[in-house]
Amino acid sequence: VQSGKERQVCKTINVPSDGSFDIVRFSSRMVGISHHFNLYKVIDDTAFNPVTTDESTVHDCSPAAEQLRGDAAYIFGSASDRVMETPPGVAFNLKPGQRLILEYHAINYTTETIEAALEIDLEGPLPGEVIEHHADIIWFANWGFFLPPGQETSDTTSCAVPYDVEIFGLMSHFHELGTNFTIEAIKAGEAAQVYEDDDWAHPKYQSFAPTLSLAAGDKIRWTCTWNNTRDTLVLPNKGSKDEMCMVFAAAYPKAGLSGDPIQCNKF
Repeated sequence: VQSGKERQVCKTINVPSDGSFDIVRFSSRMVGISHHFNLYKVIDDTAFNPVTTDESTVHDCSPAAEQLRGDAAYIFGSASDRVMETPPGVAFNLKPGQRLILEYHAINYTTETIEAALEIDLEGPLPGEVIEHHADIIWFANWGFFLPPGQETSDTTSCAVPYDVEIFGLMSHFHELGTNFTIEAIKAGEAAQVYEDDDWAHPKYQSFAPTLSLAAGDKIRWTCTWNNTRDTLVLPNKGSKDEMCMVFAAAYPKAGLSGDPIQCNKF
């Protein structure tokens, strides 16, 4: 990555085809510089197509393109070195041959050219461990705000879950103008704050033990606050100088083994 520049790169791989794979621990390590790393599983009708040579080679790409189209589901992300573990009996499940998209965004604030890299380990359960639920990341995103120049602005929105879920982790995401991020759980009409963070560069992952239970129709409500110190209007978008307001909730269905991935985008 050249000095003062940034790159968004991707590569796609197939899960080994000798059996489904349960993941109970993700471990990522950044080398050089970074802004974020995201891992997605493909869920559309191309999910099990063999990856081409071009797809498997690191290439420039548009961030979260497949997720926003509904073609893929986010399952892990990090802004620095990070470990995420599931509760006992819970795992993220990948099917034999399923496509995975690895997305890496690097920003070089230095005066030198820097090589950026990422390593990630996916670990399965111990022998004999019974997996009772398959987890996914619920993706909540607010794309309906605007930030006037020279002002502090807050924006709040909410999304309901379509089926009963158990949330075992929450993490926020906004960019460098962000100053405060709060998340509330609204259960049977009663709201309680369950998360707060002010670090946009290294967002906190809040784990829950016992889990945070939401019934179908209960909501997650989140508020982002920004201080726009620039002299121009800032809008929501995917660039590093744009802003975001997103919640990632690690969760699994209360009833049954698996549920459809949940995505809620508010405009």
